[in-house]
Amino acid sequence: MFIGKNVKLSHYHEDDAKKLAEWQWDDDFINPLCNDMIHPYTPENWEKLFREAADSYERVEFTVRKIDDNRLIGFVDLLDISIRNHSCELGIGFPRKEDRSQGYGSETLDLILDYGFNNLNMHKIKLSVYPFNIGAIKAYTRAGFNKEGSSKDEVFYKGQWVDIDHYAIFQNDWYARQ
Repeated sequence: MFIGKNVKLSHYHEDDAKKLAEWQWDDDFINPLCNDMIHPYTPENWEKLFREAADSYERVEFTVRKIDDNRLIGFVDLLDISIRNHSCELGIGFPRKEDRSQGYGSETLDLILDYGFNNLNMHKIKLSVYPFNIGAIKAYTRAGFNKEGSSKDEVFYKGQWVDIDHYAIFQNDWYARQ
C-alpha cells in the first residue's frame, strides 16, 4: 500500500524539518504551492505540521522517500478530511528541482489514492492547481483526475491575476482504472 517501485510513503523522520526548511526557498516550488501569503517555515514549524497531523482525523501527512536510499524527496497529504461526506483534498510537493519530472509525483499519486480510497474509503479526492503548472496537471490527469471548474482571477501571482483550476477523482472511477 505505501511502497511503489521507486518511492514510498513514510513517516516524518527527525532530520526532515531541517531539509524542508532549507528547500522551501525554491520559487518554482513554493509559489505554485501557496495561494496566500508565503511564510518562511522554520524547522520547528515543519515538525509541528507533521506532529499535529499524526493525531488528527482531519488530515494525514506522509513524507515521500526514495526506496533505494530512503532519501526524503517530498511530501503528500490529504487535508480537510470529511468523514461524513467521504471527501478530502490532496496536496503534494517535491521541493528540489532535481526530484521533479522524474515520475516520482505520478507514483506518489498512485500510492496516496490507493490509501485514500482503500483505507479511508473516500468517495471523492480533490485538488487545486494553477493552469500554468503543466507538469502537475499532466500527472493529475494521468492518475484519473478530471477538471471540475475554475476560480477566475483567484490569486495574484508574479504581477498578474491567475485562475485556480479544481480537479477531482471519484472512488468508482479510480477503481475502474485499476
